[in-house]
Amino acid sequence: MERRLSFGEVIGATFGLMSSDLQAALSMVIAIAAAVSVLDIMKPNGGGLLGIPILVVHYYMIRRVVDRQGLRSADKPGGFGSFFVLGIMTGVPILLGYVLLILPGLYLSARWAMVDAALLAENRGASDAIGRSWNATKGHELPIALAFVLINLPMIAAIAFQFLSARAVPGNVQPVVGDRNVVYGVMIIANLLLYASQVTSWYFGVALYQLLVGPAETQLNEVFA
Repeated sequence: MERRLSFGEVIGATFGLMSSDLQAALSMVIAIAAAVSVLDIMKPNGGGLLGIPILVVHYYMIRRVVDRQGLRSADKPGGFGSFFVLGIMTGVPILLGYVLLILPGLYLSARWAMVDAALLAENRGASDAIGRSWNATKGHELPIALAFVLINLPMIAAIAFQFLSARAVPGNVQPVVGDRNVVYGVMIIANLLLYASQVTSWYFGVALYQLLVGPAETQLNEVFA
């Protein structure tokens, strides 16, 4: 009988991998959240200008973790151009899935959770990486989806925080919270929560790749090192 992943196995592998690289993970969360917060304070939604730089950081972090775990099977990693196209090809359908009925978006998020790792580890094109993830995650949708929800709980909290502080940014309408310093504090906390979820999701994808299709000698022994 084919082995099925459990929720505990997915979460354990994700946080085990992240804890083995904790200094880099925390540094990325703090640095990105700080940069976005500064731009948001200077100009409403100014943090959106960092979309491409954050994508570049995302690419190099996935590449670093894949290599660090000995998961790369290709002579060279997948390129940033393919990585960028992959983000569009998966991001748009996932977003539409969440907008329409939520569950389709969650299902697609689970099936495509390891596309980034597959692209970089095997130097695949965007379409091939999507197919690789789709095939590998078949039958494991529920535990992956549940783990994905848990990882993104901080992001959900961040959205609530940002809703409270959005109108308090300079240039917008009357603050919903009285003290502007409190508003900015809420904004910073929201960004920390948001990017904690985002960075954790990067390790989540690599952990899934390691569990499902990585070389046998790397699947468990280094995740919890």
